Amino acid sequence: MPNQFNDNNQKNAIPDRIFSPLYGVRLKEGLFADVFARNRAFLKTIDLDAMLYWFRRRAGKDAPGEPYHGHFEDNIKGQTAGLALMGAGNALRWEEDPELRRILDALVDEIRDCQELDGYLMAVPQTEFGTKEYPHYVRIWLTYGLHAAALAGRQDAWDMLRRWQDWFNRCDDLPIIRYLNLAFQGVVASTYLYNTPIGRQEDIDTTIRYYEEDWRLGQFIMKERDAIHIRRQPGYEPHPHGTEIEAMEGYLDLYRNTGKHYYLRAVENFYELYKQDWISVGGGIAMCEFLDASPQCYPLAPPKPYNELCCSSFWILLNQRLHRLFPDRESYVAEMEASLYNIAIANQDGETGIRYFAWIDQHKQPGGKVHCCCGVGTRLFGLLPEFIYSIGPDTLYVDLYAASRFEWERPEGVVSVNMDTAFPFADEITLEIDCAQAQDFELKLRIPGWAAGPVVISDGDKILTGQPGSYAGIRRIWRGKNRIIYRLPLGWRLTRYTGKETIRMPGIQTPGIPGTPVLPELPAETADVADQSHDHGQTPVWERYALEYGPLLMAFAGPLNECQHRILPHNPQQYTDWIIPDSQPLSFRVKEVADVRLVPYFTLDSQQPFTCYPLFTVD
Repeated sequence: MPNQFNDNNQKNAIPDRIFSPLYGVRLKEGLFADVFARNRAFLKTIDLDAMLYWFRRRAGKDAPGEPYHGHFEDNIKGQTAGLALMGAGNALRWEEDPELRRILDALVDEIRDCQELDGYLMAVPQTEFGTKEYPHYVRIWLTYGLHAAALAGRQDAWDMLRRWQDWFNRCDDLPIIRYLNLAFQGVVASTYLYNTPIGRQEDIDTTIRYYEEDWRLGQFIMKERDAIHIRRQPGYEPHPHGTEIEAMEGYLDLYRNTGKHYYLRAVENFYELYKQDWISVGGGIAMCEFLDASPQCYPLAPPKPYNELCCSSFWILLNQRLHRLFPDRESYVAEMEASLYNIAIANQDGETGIRYFAWIDQHKQPGGKVHCCCGVGTRLFGLLPEFIYSIGPDTLYVDLYAASRFEWERPEGVVSVNMDTAFPFADEITLEIDCAQAQDFELKLRIPGWAAGPVVISDGDKILTGQPGSYAGIRRIWRGKNRIIYRLPLGWRLTRYTGKETIRMPGIQTPGIPGTPVLPELPAETADVADQSHDHGQTPVWERYALEYGPLLMAFAGPLNECQHRILPHNPQQYTDWIIPDSQPLSFRVKEVADVRLVPYFTLDSQQPFTCYPLFTVD
């Protein structure tokens, strides 16, 4: 029987306390299952010959068809094959799909056949490897993708990966790779491989020697507030970007391997800086490349670059790694949950595309097929079953709530865990735990920080109470069938907008609608108007507020005015007086405003006008 989790503690100085299951979780009918199924359908729309075109060309083989064009295949050749490997490989860990298996096998077979004798396997010649994002972005994707393929049953992918990593550890380009495009993303590639069964110490040593930026870690240790969006270095590259979050995964790996505390201090302070200045309402990442960024800028209006799915995917995975180290800090899973619902799932554009940015004002962006966010998105959707449960030698953590079944393999026998819930559309959770043999372990139930109050948990004839923002533990010898029932009451949270797009102009009346304020006609860049008004000493007359319900960012769906705003004639602080439950779950009407519905942001499509930050007048 293969190991159900990857325990690499024996080769690291700092142990993980819990682990993520590698297989054994099956999604049942519900939101996660729908997202998972749409992702499999999306992967089947990507052209196989286009993905393999540059691999075949580099190997001198016949290359039928045409490659995808645009930045992501013209300048980052081979990345789309990594995209499909990540998505298909992770999906097949949990559920077999013959067509997806055929795609995965074809990709692995062809890349293996194109691999050079020295182990090199990229889609570009070795002479081009040390350029652009090939040592970082593309190498990471192929590493993640082939690892996922190996977990899905392609045992030859292990050998491909090891030979490939050995080539990298001695390649001629190592002295310059840290100065290339977005090079910090590459920190995690070799450390990730190290923590698989084929990892070697030289993978860590190469990372420390050729990727570690001690000056940058020092900035984070000192908590320099401008360190996130400004990199003081010779040259333009690597330029600031929220994808530096991915580097923190690698530095956590270095902390675990070496036990050196400066790595952990840097990661924790980096994390605190993001929480302080760069997390948008709903959990998105405001920091993005090519943005005129500053702490707490919080852009809103499209087409500004913010809430990029790449950044949120790395935020999810960084929090997952922190959860493994510090499993009882509920806040790490809360960050994962918010980013999954409000960015990742919200950016899935049906079965045909994945969105790049999660704009939370005016309209959503149409989805794409082969850009970077498609890759991290399809990987996340394939990983969904992994996020629900965490396991240790004698502990089972229930982290996220989704209808699912988990066969937990233990030396004493299999523990069958069945979760019935319609969450987030309903708040009741029923867990059934079936043990054929008596088993001693602790069940840890996450009580989210967003819960409206203490949670009463029924465990047979016993009652216990879980406090929001914690894990409720049940430790005993489990025998036979057990049922645990509880509700997670979703609480409301109101957030006042304080970013650059604050409106500081007085309102006027809409003709024919007495008492309804609207904005005068504004230039397209309302942020500029805000700055100009501030220069004239005006105080805000309009304020923006957002609402969250449980983990969900809510959107006011309905027509916008000519300035692409929505004004509500209510006191935002008294929202419980003007939010009226509708007949559908998670749908609310707004008192005296017939053409608006308050619904979860993730449910909207690209055609629906909306805002997550309506305007309110200030008395």
